[in-house]
Amino acid sequence: MTTIIELINFYDHSSKEYDRFLQNLICSNGDVPFSIEEVDEAQSIIISTVNNYLNRSQTRYNGLLILDKILSHCSKDILLKYCMLWMSKATQILESIHSAPQELSISCKVLGQLIIQTKNISDIQKQISMQNVKQLVNAIGNLNPEKNSGPIYYLLAVLLHQYPEVCERFQISIRKIILLQIDSTQENLVKTSAKCYALLAQATERSFKPPVSKPSYTGWLYHQALICNNLHTIMDVLFSNLIELENVSIWDKLDLPNISEENIIQFFFKQKQRFLNLCSYLAYMLQGFDKKNSVFPHEILKILCRGLAIQPSNLKNRNSIREQMLYLILPQLHIALFNVLDALIDGFKEQLIPFGSTILQLFLQTLQWTEIVSDNHITISGNKPFRNVRISVYKCLTSWLVNTNSLSGVETVANECLPSILKDIVPEKDRVLLTIQKTNNLSKRALKRLRDSQYEKGTYLNNNGIASSKEYYLDVDVCKEALITLQNIFFNSGTLLKQTFFRTVQNIIIPLLYDCYLSSNEQKFYKDSSKCRLLLLRVLRALQMNPHSLVPLPTQYSLEIFQMALIDSNVCITQEAKVALAELEKIVHPHAPSIQLTQVETIQEQFVVSDQHMEQTEVLEDVLSLDAENITDDTLPSSNKKLKIINSDVDETVESVINVTDVPNTEPINQS
Repeated sequence: MTTIIELINFYDHSSKEYDRFLQNLICSNGDVPFSIEEVDEAQSIIISTVNNYLNRSQTRYNGLLILDKILSHCSKDILLKYCMLWMSKATQILESIHSAPQELSISCKVLGQLIIQTKNISDIQKQISMQNVKQLVNAIGNLNPEKNSGPIYYLLAVLLHQYPEVCERFQISIRKIILLQIDSTQENLVKTSAKCYALLAQATERSFKPPVSKPSYTGWLYHQALICNNLHTIMDVLFSNLIELENVSIWDKLDLPNISEENIIQFFFKQKQRFLNLCSYLAYMLQGFDKKNSVFPHEILKILCRGLAIQPSNLKNRNSIREQMLYLILPQLHIALFNVLDALIDGFKEQLIPFGSTILQLFLQTLQWTEIVSDNHITISGNKPFRNVRISVYKCLTSWLVNTNSLSGVETVANECLPSILKDIVPEKDRVLLTIQKTNNLSKRALKRLRDSQYEKGTYLNNNGIASSKEYYLDVDVCKEALITLQNIFFNSGTLLKQTFFRTVQNIIIPLLYDCYLSSNEQKFYKDSSKCRLLLLRVLRALQMNPHSLVPLPTQYSLEIFQMALIDSNVCITQEAKVALAELEKIVHPHAPSIQLTQVETIQEQFVVSDQHMEQTEVLEDVLSLDAENITDDTLPSSNKKLKIINSDVDETVESVINVTDVPNTEPINQS
């Protein structure tokens, strides 16, 4: 029988096939059992091969590739013996100016894994903290900025997370490395550097001293405030000369390089990119670490209110290059701000309920202005105008509903939001183009020729004689998010919504589904989009399961629609229909109470006592206990009759929702 050792020795140990075999052996044979002695010998050969490769610069990269595969299987004894050797060889690649990007990538990955796996080994931990952290920070800082990549910031994040006390001494160098990506257009680099920024803020918390003017600030809050101040500065630069913005005191901010104004177009694009990246930094901080987080909500809301208040209508007639550029980048700024709001909601959830009225107004005002588009305006891509902004609003509103449930307060703006939502889920009727031309002094033959040209050969009519354009149809992505939001409105605030909201939605959703399953020509949108059709059915299900007390249930319509959905071509829709019909069956034919439920009710009636008769019951039990010896076993009550259930009234307190103006601006929200 062939053993692992024979297979290993079958290859030439200096060939590429041998390297590939070792990697496949490590990765692909975890389920195949071998004897302990054979596995130990194979691991010894692999580690010996890795060390031989690492000791030669020509094969060091291949050695790191194999080491990356086997590192997670190494025992504590192996790490104690070889860890420092492996770290030194990987660091040499990081320090070399001739290293290729793929070599830097695998070097950082191996270094990061070694640091994480040896954190609990005291001997190695001490040596890394005293020597290697400083060496690695210097090596990263000396790299050409063009070589900075995701793995570089991964290694920096590992150092900040595993050795924060040591990294705190090098915070100036680390901050400089992080902020190199503040104007980057590479999304992955921005995200990884944003994580490093948050980790640096956490690592420097211990030595932070608040400014004299802000004594209540912690290091975490201070780093958030710096980002907010930079965002305010960018808004001042972009919009202060065109519209009236609320004045904000900039007391401190991040030290970032100036953006040249020589090329006005490049200037606006770079300001936009910096704004987006700063929003990413702020959003990541708002998500928090280790389930601990804090924020001054009024500072974040001031950023959001100030930025989202700027609308295309504020840019006047867009006659100048400046106004045209701002009009072009404005949607992206709004999307970035909604990403910040989404992170704030996800990080603090129900603690933001006192600010709910302000947050809901941000959703409402954006939905309203993004739907005001002239019929003679279209986008270059052919999509619905402001589609990405509306998608961001719907996603953020859904997050608010899910995280705050019935306390979301959405019922206060639901009727105002509904027209905007319906506009994204109800297909518009195809438009018929009619033209009138003078027919005076035309012969019968000429008049017939005119009719033929108008109704058969007109270029403005399609094959069905109906003029249609892509702009008049729904956008699939916007429709999906709008339907998800509508569904969550019912599930999270159904009992608080107004009667008119229920009636309006019911009168829209049911005809749409009937048209979808019964009509052959009109309303093809939901026939073509199975995902939107599924979500439309889920809205009907949410409407059925969260009824209004004054609105009759659409049970008969729901039964017919879900019966038709059982033969839908989409498997997910048929499964949804089965569940919905099972729910409707319980509504139409409710089951009788179970035997167990009846028994519990009888027991409660016989043995439940109120608080005011407790003392009498105790006295009665004492008297009965005196005669217990005289009672035979046949006369003892059964075990279920001895059960006592005591109901005590519990006072429930309901906190009222406080407007944003009523909340003190000096207390941060702490999440732990």
